[in-house]
Amino acid sequence: MPKSDKAIKFSEFHYERISVVEQKELLNERLERFNNAQSAEEQIAVIREVDRTRRQYMYHINFTELNFERDVRNEEARAEKKYHDSIRPDLEEIDDRWKQAVVASPFKEELKKEWGATFLDKLEMELKTFHPGIKEMRKQEMDLQTGHSELMAGAKIEFEGGTYNLDGMEPFQKDPDRSVRKRAWEAKFAWYEENADAFDDLYDRMVKLRHRIATTLGYGNFAELAYLRLGRIDYGPGEVAEFRRQIVKHVVPVIRKLHGQKKKILGLDPLYSYDGIHFKEGNPKPRGTPDEIVAATQEMYREMSPESGEFFDIMVDEELLDLVNREGKMPSGFCTNFPPYKRPYIFCNFNGTDRDVRILIHEAGHAFQFYSGRNQPLLDYMKSTRETSEIHSMAMEVLTWPWMEKFFGGEADRYRYLHAGSSLAFLPWGACGDHFQHWVYENPGATPQERKQQWRELESVYLPTLNYDDLAFPKAGGAWQMIPHFYQCPFYFIDYVIAQTCAFQYWIRNEENPGETWKSYLKLCQAGGSLHFKQLIELAGLQSPFEEGCLESIVEKVSAWLDGVDVAKL
Repeated sequence: MPKSDKAIKFSEFHYERISVVEQKELLNERLERFNNAQSAEEQIAVIREVDRTRRQYMYHINFTELNFERDVRNEEARAEKKYHDSIRPDLEEIDDRWKQAVVASPFKEELKKEWGATFLDKLEMELKTFHPGIKEMRKQEMDLQTGHSELMAGAKIEFEGGTYNLDGMEPFQKDPDRSVRKRAWEAKFAWYEENADAFDDLYDRMVKLRHRIATTLGYGNFAELAYLRLGRIDYGPGEVAEFRRQIVKHVVPVIRKLHGQKKKILGLDPLYSYDGIHFKEGNPKPRGTPDEIVAATQEMYREMSPESGEFFDIMVDEELLDLVNREGKMPSGFCTNFPPYKRPYIFCNFNGTDRDVRILIHEAGHAFQFYSGRNQPLLDYMKSTRETSEIHSMAMEVLTWPWMEKFFGGEADRYRYLHAGSSLAFLPWGACGDHFQHWVYENPGATPQERKQQWRELESVYLPTLNYDDLAFPKAGGAWQMIPHFYQCPFYFIDYVIAQTCAFQYWIRNEENPGETWKSYLKLCQAGGSLHFKQLIELAGLQSPFEEGCLESIVEKVSAWLDGVDVAKL
């Protein structure tokens, strides 16, 4: 594995299977040296050795998962993922023994001086999430997650004479013709309806299994464990619940107002859930081919700053982008990373809509953070905390606003209006999803029908303007099943909401002082995960979303900006 920055294309990355036996032997040898060390310097040296090994292991995990999600039909890729899923709990057990030794070190103060308190805080938290008694259950959990990925990626929807996957349906869902939009959603929901039993069965098994894992570890329910898994050290469910209440109080009324404005813009009353456009002519579409969009992105980042220009040039030159939608490819988008190579990787599914630009820039925010933090001394410091990570991505979406003409030409202002409004509208949607998951894991014995009923009840609180017309599947409470995070990474959804609140702050600041705003953003990215969430946003000069008045103030400013736009002139 390379030990420093080196130009090498993704296709040239080296991969071979990890041996559990070799890993155990290696760790046992290092554990013995660590425990027998007579000085902090000796222990620090061993920690650095183990960190290099952990980087290689993380590379293998991320590489196999990426290859599988690029084409879930590929049997070789599927076999490698299943192999890594099968050995992962064994390696987690080895890692657990290592963490116990570090936390018990007589030289803890010296270790804190070397890497800061965050290093030990994270280890202590992670120790609360594992015990050898849950190994088999962890394997089962990963098998269920793989099953969900295969189900989603295998979608084939017949529509208007063609066959499409889930992401491939989006252009029809945003067609200017209302009848096309409705038929597209009917076709999509028909696929979910056909597979409703499979989705219900997967989720039901996941919920009950995660509850067993949590209770085995001594927790009352999985929600308690999930917060630890997600690394939430400096806030808990109480603060999140209050945050959700603030969204209902301050954001939902604004969304009602925007809903009324949208009726006038589209000339439609009532509006239905399938009216996913914001202008009569349809939403703005990016100009050019995928290659031309990449070229425009490269040009934008070169103009934006030396750091961003260098970063995206590497992404292009080293083939670290997979952007085009195709059969067998996992829907949506994400960013992964390869620590030994110090490189991120962006995965998207372009489909010709405004979402192409938004997701590419969103994932580029994640990738830029990893690249900026690539020289952090520890693996756990290279990548930021979960909610902070979404600040990098969502803030990047707004910091790139001045360059939207490169993608949308004369429709750039339309895109900016659409982006601001949809970002604000996401807050109650994300809060609804979080509230739902809390209810689900507090009631693990609930039936699929009870879950659907609860979802509809929460929609009425957080999304009161939502009208499904006569679409039977979502009217029966099935819409939540479209959200992969609920299956793959429970309780992550609120991270987007927390982060969006911070991203709006960057947007407001960038209007006044772009230079200082970029410095703050770069500082945040470079810090990686070396601090906890509240410490990181303090470092960046941002206000915590949990602070009294923070959300209300932000919503007022965003709402005022939207009110100031003369939509008729866009």
